[in-house]
Amino acid sequence: MPTTDGAVVGHAEELINEHKAATGDPAKGAGQVARYLRGEHDLPYMPRGARSEYVSLAQKSITNWLPLISETYVKGLFVDGYRAKRAADNAKPWEYWQANRLDARQTIAHRGALDYGAAYVRVLKGKPAPSIRPLPALSTWARYEDDGDEWPVDGLYVKGLSVDGDRLYETYDKTNVYELAQPKDGGALRVIRTNAHGLGVTPLARFRDRLDGDNRGIIAPLIVLQDRINEAVFSLLIALQFASFRQRWATGLAIPTVDDPENPLFGQPVEPFQAAVDRLWVTDSPDAKFGSFDQTDTRGHLETYGSGVRTLAAIAQLSPHVLLGDLVNLSADALAAAEASTQRKIGEYETVFGESWEQTLRLAALAAGDRTAAQDMTAQVRWRDTEARSMAAAVDALGKMVQMLAVPAEAAWERIPGVTQDDIERWREMAKSSDGLTKLAASLARRAEPAAVSSPRADAGAADGTDG
Repeated sequence: MPTTDGAVVGHAEELINEHKAATGDPAKGAGQVARYLRGEHDLPYMPRGARSEYVSLAQKSITNWLPLISETYVKGLFVDGYRAKRAADNAKPWEYWQANRLDARQTIAHRGALDYGAAYVRVLKGKPAPSIRPLPALSTWARYEDDGDEWPVDGLYVKGLSVDGDRLYETYDKTNVYELAQPKDGGALRVIRTNAHGLGVTPLARFRDRLDGDNRGIIAPLIVLQDRINEAVFSLLIALQFASFRQRWATGLAIPTVDDPENPLFGQPVEPFQAAVDRLWVTDSPDAKFGSFDQTDTRGHLETYGSGVRTLAAIAQLSPHVLLGDLVNLSADALAAAEASTQRKIGEYETVFGESWEQTLRLAALAAGDRTAAQDMTAQVRWRDTEARSMAAAVDALGKMVQMLAVPAEAAWERIPGVTQDDIERWREMAKSSDGLTKLAASLARRAEPAAVSSPRADAGAADGTDG
């Protein structure tokens, strides 16, 4: 670890240079991924010196599917609790989760890991609760002695600009947090302050999309497919632009020529008509015949485009209807079957990210001085069930599980689709009251049954005893 300001600055400059090399090039690596996610794609191929009209069509052909890929997975990844083994309620570190508003901020870590392959959550001591902050993936860099180590050797966070325009950085090691600044005129990096964090490890928990070391994220392998889709759209736009107006032909006409001897084009034929969508060809020649060529068939272009999108969905392990939107009036069971591969992939991410969140919460417990929770390796995060399924079918299956398999009813609550930990705790309080079971049954019935909308005539008939 650096012991002097000069050593701290030299160490920080080394980390900054490595970070720039990994993320600063827009033509490769994380820099290219960030550029494509913003919609700044490489334009489809055009001949050198192509007219501005072609360039305009190439720019319009960019159809950015890539953000939807990671967004689909992020929508299915929500941590909903943290429990010790055999516990019915959340463990103490869950209070730190809520204090840091991680219900919303957890998506920063998930999206960063999926887009770029790695993201980090910083944990530091704080009052009244430890600080747990997911950091932007492109602004963070960490080094590991071994790729499988739980904690990094050191790390860097590019904070941004101060009100004076200085660029701010934070570096971390197992003992201290170093805050540095670089003047906006490009002057020397300097140490602002050094704070001991007292955690004994570099306070960055890593989130990765895969654990075998090749964690480039899910976007980088799809860039070539995105370019292929853009090429198909470009070809389609060219066909629509230049072939949507059917070309006409005429025969049996006397073609006029330039009759001005002083004109350099003297004697050259002159086009008898100006073809346009709002012009009509007329002649007094009885031998004239008019016709038009067949219009360009764009079905092949559209099929190529659809095939590219389906290939993109297959490689990303998404159901094609997520991108194409071509499934309508599906039952819950059919929709669940269509999303089976996506749900299996989400299950894999829950396992990988779950270990990282458990690591984060154990470190938060250590920062709060709770060594018991910090050493609890059995506690696990709970993930919200986001799988598409029929509420009525799920409740029916859970009811049979309680009746036929003697599973406690309270244990089945958390398996009801869409139920959160707050719902479960509220139901427990309702069950403790005198008429709690009646209220609980009514609450569950409202979740299981779709709302029925009755007509005024039917209501009137029911009121007077007639069937209307």
